[in-house]
Amino acid sequence: MKLWGKQKGLWIAGILLASTCYQAGTAAAALSYSDDVVPQLSSDTGSNGAATASTEETGYEAWRAFDNSAASDSYWRAAADGSLAQIGYEFNDKKVITQYTVQADTYDAASAPQDWVFAGKLGNRWLAIDEQSAQTDWQPGERRTFDVDNDAAYSGYALFISSNNGGDWIAVNDLELKQYQNNYNLVPAGTASGTATASENADTAWKAFDHSVAADSYWTSDAQSYVDVSLSYTFDQPTAIKGYSITAASPQTAPVSWVLVGSNDGEEWSQVVHEVPSSIHWDSGVTKTYAVDNDIAYKTYKLIISRNSGPAQISISELELY
Repeated sequence: MKLWGKQKGLWIAGILLASTCYQAGTAAAALSYSDDVVPQLSSDTGSNGAATASTEETGYEAWRAFDNSAASDSYWRAAADGSLAQIGYEFNDKKVITQYTVQADTYDAASAPQDWVFAGKLGNRWLAIDEQSAQTDWQPGERRTFDVDNDAAYSGYALFISSNNGGDWIAVNDLELKQYQNNYNLVPAGTASGTATASENADTAWKAFDHSVAADSYWTSDAQSYVDVSLSYTFDQPTAIKGYSITAASPQTAPVSWVLVGSNDGEEWSQVVHEVPSSIHWDSGVTKTYAVDNDIAYKTYKLIISRNSGPAQISISELELY
């Protein structure tokens, strides 16, 4: 029986799993990903965190889902008894994970997960990021990749598995966690080309494109005008972007909702490149990165911010276009 739903505020095993905006992890993003950010483990404790599980059996401990071994006896497992099975990794420092992979047991594919929620840990709560159902027809050792729509930094990530593919056990041979990394900023460093502007304090707009996150290098709106303000960059030639990122100067002045639009004449802004209705959980120094479904080359890209994090100005340390 499936134990999951998208009900808001669902309590599971004493842990609040609050629903968020998540999407099925099927569409491939155009941006580049890092390698697995979990180090190869030989015990539950790693160099940047620790493996956790709802069940720890001798010989099938949580860390075995992160040991990068394809051996038939090296996997984490829990009894398929109808209870919720959890396997995950908690970091010493928060991370924004945007892709994960699940590998089936190399011996018995019937123990592979079928229905689960991929969640991030915020305080003592686990918040749903991605939900998968009917993941069937696994081959032994098969690895499946899931891109997720996540822009929040969480202290841990876990699979909450409600059913498998018919075996006596729920097993995961390997769980990988990845983030956006090494994407090339199309905005050149310096002022050799391109133009930065803004609806407020336009003379400092360039600070959001100077490739610096120094404490004194950011663009900010006027304290009395912080709704529907905009920040723009104009290339010398029309350029198609596949993603962008925002680094806020501080959580208190970070944007919450916005739309990114494109134009080739600087007057018509009818084409929406990307929209974020609500971005939460900003942390100091965190960069939020977004892949966009865009094949059109625009000369100018404008970030229009409709809501901020408090009754003050909006500040952006860096706006990068990939």
